[in-house]
Amino acid sequence: MGYIEGENRKQNLLFPERLEEYVEKESPVRLFDAFVESLDFKELEFNRETPKAEGRPGYNPRDLMKLYIYSYYYRLRSSRQIARECKVNLEIMWLIGKLTPDFRTIANFRKDNKTAIRKVFKEFNRFCYKQGLFSRDGISIDGSKFKAVNAKDNNFTQSKLDDRLERIEEHIKEYLGELDAADLDDTQVEKLEKKLKEYRERKGKYEELQKKMTEEKLSQISLTDSDSKLMKMNEGFGVCYNTQTAVDIGSHLIADFEVTDNPTDHGQITNIAKKVKEDFEEFEKTEDKNIHKIIETIADKGYQDTEDMEKALCEGIIPNVIPRNGNTCKIEYDYEPSEITEKIKYSSRPEDLKKCLKAGVVPEIYKGILKAEGIKERSHYEYETTDAGITKMDTEQMILKAREGFFVRDAEANLVFCPQGKILRQKSIKKNGSIRYCNKLACKNCKSKCTRSVWKEVDFTKDSLIHKSGGNKKDRMKKDSVKRIKTVQKKAVFTMKLNMEKLKKRMCTSEHPFGTVKRHLTGYYFLLKGKLKVEAETALLFMAYNMRRAINMVGVSQMVAALT
Repeated sequence: MGYIEGENRKQNLLFPERLEEYVEKESPVRLFDAFVESLDFKELEFNRETPKAEGRPGYNPRDLMKLYIYSYYYRLRSSRQIARECKVNLEIMWLIGKLTPDFRTIANFRKDNKTAIRKVFKEFNRFCYKQGLFSRDGISIDGSKFKAVNAKDNNFTQSKLDDRLERIEEHIKEYLGELDAADLDDTQVEKLEKKLKEYRERKGKYEELQKKMTEEKLSQISLTDSDSKLMKMNEGFGVCYNTQTAVDIGSHLIADFEVTDNPTDHGQITNIAKKVKEDFEEFEKTEDKNIHKIIETIADKGYQDTEDMEKALCEGIIPNVIPRNGNTCKIEYDYEPSEITEKIKYSSRPEDLKKCLKAGVVPEIYKGILKAEGIKERSHYEYETTDAGITKMDTEQMILKAREGFFVRDAEANLVFCPQGKILRQKSIKKNGSIRYCNKLACKNCKSKCTRSVWKEVDFTKDSLIHKSGGNKKDRMKKDSVKRIKTVQKKAVFTMKLNMEKLKKRMCTSEHPFGTVKRHLTGYYFLLKGKLKVEAETALLFMAYNMRRAINMVGVSQMVAALT
């Protein structure tokens, strides 16, 4: 018995087959076609939405949008790969009518329509919302790092530049010493001078970067993608974007996202949950239904930020953050007495919620979630430790003073000299207003026990200029403080009961989309540079994920029928 044989390539067909016959009824490509055809490209502000009257005709943006949705759905992200698929992929031939745009046309479309592509993601969510695919049972917020188009060698911090400049100075001194040797021939002199020229040019480049960072008050700078930042990832440090997502708890659809350059997740709940709440309210208006009054969120410990949680409650957002101890947390507002009427108490408007909370009254929509603890006084201490002698010192004098066993802060340059004469740069500003300085590169091989911290971090208040090294913070403040100022503030205190049942669902809700996008859709890195372009690429990745989820939930035929 022989094998099953295919058709003869050289055989002429009397009646050519139609492309329609090559696409199955339940093929996702039919959804892509119907969805894009349903969009108002003029309202979405796509480039070249209206063809020009003169000149060579261009490609219809609808065709290119269909092409991109199909490509990201099937893990094709490179414009060259997509251009090749246009010539060999039967479904793409069906989708865009056998058009074969070149890779530059494809790449430019994504680059030139970054804002419009972001809106297309929202339009698909609007469609899913109208079909009842969003459970509206709350959202899970989480962040994940996605690699940017920027190598670590092309990212600089102030401390990294200090270290590079110090090493370059050492090399320059070494080569100058060799040039002073009397027994060098002309060839050796020429090589040394070439090396010196290279190091001086590099030194000038680093000094320009340092000057720019100082003038613009930048903590770090990336040369390839200026919007990206060095962040800690699971596999170490990398130049990335921290992408925040809000995932619907019931359906696992991504309700919205935000691309940030913030290495941590602190303070992100209100930012993204407010956008989701506004979107849902807008979607509800189109259906002429009641607007959602509150939205519940769940997040991990990395989002634990009291100020952010306070803002969230004022916006009608319930911020369930995994607690460190117990199943409750304290929320405090600056007390502002005001008359709370029944109308205000039962209102869900953000301004009314804020008024109630600051007056120490629990709004009706938070009944059972917040418990009023009353108005309490909170003492706050500030230390004035300014040393007038430090302000009169120049840089060399500050270094000499530091070598006597002090941390000396140059407030004008916003840096600190340690007892070894090294420079510590600002790392962060703490909640109490203190500025934290450190230099991991300088402290890595230093054996001096300047502080009790592993990385020799030191905190200064905004008014302090000098600290004695060693000991704990309390001892240093006793030695250095000139004056201690006590202030008393009235606070409206609430106890918030956390929804532990929903918090248990956080990991399986938030990690699922990130795992699918990074592993299955190969979206763990970006191809474009600049935050706006990266947002467009993220929108394509997350829209591909949402389409997969929607198809698994209701199928292609039902969605196409709803669109047509």
